[in-house]
Amino acid sequence: MEIISARHFRDNQTALLNKALRGESVLITSRVGTFKIVPVDSDDRLTSRVCQGLNEVKLMRKGQLKGHSISELINEL
Repeated sequence: MEIISARHFRDNQTALLNKALRGESVLITSRVGTFKIVPVDSDDRLTSRVCQGLNEVKLMRKGQLKGHSISELINEL
């Protein structure tokens, strides 16, 4: 496990992201907290939700799906 500062992360992003891809733990410390960098895989629920959202936007642009106002979206919460 590697614990680094946010500044070190900014200066070495590619190398540190590659470490995370290889499964190594990378922790970043900053004034606002500590964060762990992990890759998102295709089985991740967030990835599925983002893909679904993008598909819905495409359908809205084609007129195949009704768009929603900000108020309607907030009311769904």
